[in-house]
Amino acid sequence: MAKISIDQLKASIDTAHSILLTVHVSPDGDAIGSMLAMYEALVAQGKVVRMVVDDVIPEKFSFLPLCSKIEPMESLENGYTSDMLLILDASTFERIGEVGVRVSAPTFNIDHHISNTEFADGLYLRSDFSSTGETVAYLCKMWNWEITQSMGQALYMAMATDTGFFKFSNTTAHTMDMAGLCLTAGAQPHVISEAIEQVEQARIEVLKEVLEQVRFHHDGQVVSMSLTLPIMERVGDDTDGFVDMIRNIKGVDVAIVLKAKTDTLTRASIRSKVRDANQIASHFGGGGHIRAAGCSIESPIHEALEQILAVID
Repeated sequence: MAKISIDQLKASIDTAHSILLTVHVSPDGDAIGSMLAMYEALVAQGKVVRMVVDDVIPEKFSFLPLCSKIEPMESLENGYTSDMLLILDASTFERIGEVGVRVSAPTFNIDHHISNTEFADGLYLRSDFSSTGETVAYLCKMWNWEITQSMGQALYMAMATDTGFFKFSNTTAHTMDMAGLCLTAGAQPHVISEAIEQVEQARIEVLKEVLEQVRFHHDGQVVSMSLTLPIMERVGDDTDGFVDMIRNIKGVDVAIVLKAKTDTLTRASIRSKVRDANQIASHFGGGGHIRAAGCSIESPIHEALEQILAVID
């Protein structure tokens, strides 16, 4: 369990013939974009590669053709062996779900989360980068791996979604340099934004109900949105954008979106402007970044909110 250099990572990839790629459950744009680009890059190096994710892949990512190559958990037999299990954009082993249990292989992790628990046999961590997409683009540049049009499209999406389309404070000159490489390769920002930001009519109907669940705390410095089980059944897996909707409210420092997974399990997404979101999430075994973090709490949704508010106090 050790951090490795870019050269050590390259040497490990070079010696591996079969590689299984996976990402965290509830996969977002950074996870999917990074994995698809890495898949294409590894296949170009002559590797035998599979992509398996222990969750539903949101429909909005289907504009990227290689999404159809992502296999469901059921396709992975118990005791599957590979030369390398390459985990992208996950800060803990638990975050990849059942994949970690079913696969027997040396584990390597490419990540950008400051909260990474260093669970892998080899960890290439760039917490100074905005996203895993930025990290993969950098690796391609340093290793002289061609960024194809489809890779550029995937990596641009990865960076754009993790930076709020380059609006968040994690956007740096290096981020823009890597995005520029993707544009040079043929990435189409308008196609990406239209695919990612497109809204179904049914989502707008649900949004009316969701906004009724918004509550303010601590003199308006903290805002919460509670997505109860009945609401989650209607929303489905696509809750992207909900937390950004409330984090931009004037005077708000901490924005919390709570999602009921069961009667006794709640997932929380936390965004902040001043307070340390990662520190709040770490109280519950979660983590992420200073301004954006998440966690799971073994409590009903209303109790989970009270626990988070107590930590903020």
